[in-house]
Amino acid sequence: MLKLLSKLLGLVCLALSVILAILDLTSSIADSKIVLTALGQQWAAVNTTSLQYLQVGIERKLGLPWLWNGIFIPLLQMPGWLVFGILALVFLWLGRSPDRRLRKRLGS
Repeated sequence: MLKLLSKLLGLVCLALSVILAILDLTSSIADSKIVLTALGQQWAAVNTTSLQYLQVGIERKLGLPWLWNGIFIPLLQMPGWLVFGILALVFLWLGRSPDRRLRKRLGS
């Protein structure tokens, strides 16, 4: 069940990564220069309120301002396609099936 959920999350993150990469690519073609849009800019363009609620929730409700400043701010400054691409790789790696050759070597 967890493998299925991990694979599903990985595929959703991969789809988001491709969509965000296509958006940056079309902006790059239109502007005739390389455009890398930060995840925070893309999130704010879609729904600013949820981004503000996340910040308030982490800093005030959980009482972890270091988490917002140390982890979330750098993530929000990275290109969106890169963040979701890395998440996709991690989730797909976690949901992978064990290698059959390895099972034969271990005798299971």
